Amino acid sequence: MRCRNVQKDVDRLYLKSAIQLAAKGLHLVTRNNPRVGCLFVKHGQVVSRGFHRRDGGPHAEIEAIRNATGDLSDCVAYVSLEPCSTHGRTPPCCEALIDVGVGRVVVAESDPNPFVSGQGLKRLEKSGIEVSIIEIPEAESLNPGYRKRMKYGQPFVRLKVGMSVDGRVGAANGESQWITCSKSRIDVHKLRARSGAIVSGIGTVLADDPRLNVRLDSEVGPSPIRVIFDTDGRIPPNAKLLETESKVIVVCRDGVELPENFTTWRHTSERGDAREVVTRLGEEGVNEVLVEAGPELTGTFLNSGVWDELVVYMAPLVLGFEGMPMAKVKIDQLSDAIGGRVASVEQIGDDVRIVIENVSSGKLQTRSII
Repeated sequence: MRCRNVQKDVDRLYLKSAIQLAAKGLHLVTRNNPRVGCLFVKHGQVVSRGFHRRDGGPHAEIEAIRNATGDLSDCVAYVSLEPCSTHGRTPPCCEALIDVGVGRVVVAESDPNPFVSGQGLKRLEKSGIEVSIIEIPEAESLNPGYRKRMKYGQPFVRLKVGMSVDGRVGAANGESQWITCSKSRIDVHKLRARSGAIVSGIGTVLADDPRLNVRLDSEVGPSPIRVIFDTDGRIPPNAKLLETESKVIVVCRDGVELPENFTTWRHTSERGDAREVVTRLGEEGVNEVLVEAGPELTGTFLNSGVWDELVVYMAPLVLGFEGMPMAKVKIDQLSDAIGGRVASVEQIGDDVRIVIENVSSGKLQTRSII
C-alpha cells in the first residue's frame, strides 16, 4: 500500500510538470483546441517534453515524440488531458503513443467532450497499455472555455472593466484614457492573447477607435476575432480594427449596409442579443471570449447572466458621481443585485485586480488561470 501511495505521489509531481508545460500554450492556443502538455519518463528520468503550440498544429504528445532523442518504448507518458482518439486536423494521439510503445499513460483529466470522453483511454488499454487518471485541479483551470464549450456549446465569457475606486469608467466629460496604470494595460493584453474573440460596442469604437488586438513582447497566437455590437451600422470603413488581419464581425440589424471587408451577423430584435452572439461564437469554435466594452454593453452582459468571470482593474482614483458608471444596470433593491464570488485579489502596479466568478449561471466549469 505504501509503495502504491509513493507511486501516486510521484505521478502527481510529473503530472504537475505536464500541466506547467501546457500553460506555455496559454497565449498560443487561443481559438478552439485545449492547452495540453506531455512528458515522457523512463527509469525515473524525463526523456522528452512537449506542449500544444497552436490551434490545428501537432498536439502535445506528438511534440514530445518529435522532441525525443532516444527510444520511448516502455516509457511512462504523463499528459495533462486524455490523448485524443479521433481524426481531426491531426491524427489520433493515442495511436501515436501505441506506435512508440509506451508502457503506461497517466492523465490529469479525461476529455470533456462527451462524444469522445474515455475513448482514447480505452484504445490505450485495449493495446495493453496501463492507464491511470489522477485528477489535478490545475489541469481543469487551463481550459475553462474548452470545458464549457464541450458541455454547453458556449464559450467561457470574461468581462473586463477598468474603473476608479468609486466605480467610474470615465470622467463626466467622457474622458477615460487612461484610468488604470500601464501594468494593468499589459495584463489586459494577456487576457486578449488567451481569447478567441473580443467583443465590444460601437460606442467604444467611435470614442476610442481601438484596434482590439494583442500587443505583447512575448510570442502569441493569432489575433482574436473582433465582434462589434453596432445595431445601425455606424462603424467607420477606416476603423483601426481593420488594420489587423483578424476578422471583424459587426452585429447589426437587417437592412444595414456595410463595406464588404466586414462580416455581418444580422439580428431581427431591436438590439443585438448577447446570448445569441455568445452561442454563435461557440458554434464558430471559440473557447474564450473577452468583453471589453462601455457601460451599456457591459450592462447587457451582466443583466443577461451571460458571463463567467468579471475582471475588474481598480485604480486609486475618485472620479465623482457624474462620471460614467462601470455598467448600465438598474437595481431597485439589494435582493436584485448582480453578485458573484471573489476568486482572487491581486495588486497590479498601482491598481488592484479583482476576479469575480459568476456562480449563479450553473455553467461555470472551473476557476480559470489569470
